[in-house]
Amino acid sequence: MQSSGRCDILLRGGTVFDGLGNPGFCADVAIRDKRIIAIGELDGWHAGMEVDVSGLCVAPGFIDIHTHADFSLNHHPEQISMLFQGVTTQVGGNCGFAVGQIDDSPLFRQEQRWLKPHGVEISWRSFDEYLRQLDDLGLGTNYVPQCGHGTARKKVMGYENRPPTPTELDAMRREIALCFEAGAFALTTGLEYPPNSFANTEEIIELAKVAAQYDGFYATHLRSEGDHLVESVQEAIRIATEAGLPLQLAHHKAEGKHNWGKVHQTLQLVSEAVAQGLDITLDVYPYTAYQTSLAVATLPAWALDGDPDTLLSRLRDPHERERLIHAMQAMQPDWSCTIIGNTPHNREYQGLTIAEAARLAGKAPEVFVLDLLLDSGGHVGVAWFNMSEDDLRTVLKYPLTMVGSDGVGTEPSKYAAERPHPRSYGTFPRVLAKYVRQEGLLTLEEAIYKMTGLPAARLRLPDRGVLQVGAYADLVVFDYATIQDLADFSNPHRLSQGVVHLFVNGRWTIRDGHYTGVRAGRVLRRT
Repeated sequence: MQSSGRCDILLRGGTVFDGLGNPGFCADVAIRDKRIIAIGELDGWHAGMEVDVSGLCVAPGFIDIHTHADFSLNHHPEQISMLFQGVTTQVGGNCGFAVGQIDDSPLFRQEQRWLKPHGVEISWRSFDEYLRQLDDLGLGTNYVPQCGHGTARKKVMGYENRPPTPTELDAMRREIALCFEAGAFALTTGLEYPPNSFANTEEIIELAKVAAQYDGFYATHLRSEGDHLVESVQEAIRIATEAGLPLQLAHHKAEGKHNWGKVHQTLQLVSEAVAQGLDITLDVYPYTAYQTSLAVATLPAWALDGDPDTLLSRLRDPHERERLIHAMQAMQPDWSCTIIGNTPHNREYQGLTIAEAARLAGKAPEVFVLDLLLDSGGHVGVAWFNMSEDDLRTVLKYPLTMVGSDGVGTEPSKYAAERPHPRSYGTFPRVLAKYVRQEGLLTLEEAIYKMTGLPAARLRLPDRGVLQVGAYADLVVFDYATIQDLADFSNPHRLSQGVVHLFVNGRWTIRDGHYTGVRAGRVLRRT
């Protein structure tokens, strides 16, 4: 260690966590330009700005391995809710949907319906051009792109529920290759959602082989996270094994009380596959409610066959409505466990359970659901409380699990009318407050590793997610005694507390608990 030196910013006296799972130690950290240039006792050093961080934790900026940031980056590049969690890098394009692959054709009406109300026009003509537009915007966090299988399939086949022809399969291969050549890190699937769900295992294997050729990995929202969870994990392992690439299991959980405990079986499957040489990791968010599409959560699978217009036709047809009502009644959902999320055409129902909203509307819950879907063009978000806290703890504690929000960057004033899952505001502080400080499920260094070094290793980013000399200065300085999520399902638009300073690529993004306005993030491309 040099006895003296010069730097731009010198953080003095914090408890430093390296992001590799080692205990914290007291040290100074020197930043010059975008990099960490020294760590240790830097008494003889001089800095443009010295900051006393004694009593605070200094860690690599958190890497959110599973987000849908690409649905908000174009209209909210600041990503405020993520910054106040300590997140400096987000991984997007998950669950088979990637905004950078869409175009302005009628095929992508659904995605356009999400973006255009925020003033976003589909002006890019390729995945590479989309990423370059993000570069020009200036982002609050770094962004890691991935290629969405469902988006590629829709571009080539629309909503056709059949295997692709050889020509169509080749077209999807070309689409995926273009994404990887532009810098994508992984191929993702969302096998519960059309048109992803129309693909058989063999199709996914063939397309995952393209990702393998580019040294990418396969990240999947499983075909089932409930009744067929075990079989779906087996399918994912088969895909990764036969395609020859690493596997990431997204937001791992067991939905439905009768499925609680199945995560012990799935984690055993993962351990056995890892013992056989397969590279597998998982991610989880610290909530027992997931957020998804009302149609996917409540309607039988046959109702989702076809494009969104086909669904709307079914919702209008009296005979089909009767079939749907009977099917929903047979499924016996607990309507009091389902909170209505974002539904722009019916804001008065946001935040109510379906049971409450149906009573308010004077309708049976099944009829209310069909009418709400019809009013909204088929697009309603819901939070469903049917996951086990014990399962959550089991998955979070598992050594190969990292933390991922499954959220979208947002902020309280601009998006006040919307109803996000609180994970978009609170995921990382919630883990640190509830599962480390309060419950002791994880040590602080274990939790930080799951938020930094482990996802960086999955992404093969050796100079991110670690606090080492030469690494990028993506740093979070937080108060372990006060860090806390504040957002909940009643008041989701509440920024987390406890992040004192945040640096993205060496630039001060949060200073003394306040956003500086600096947007120093960049698109990270796989090279």
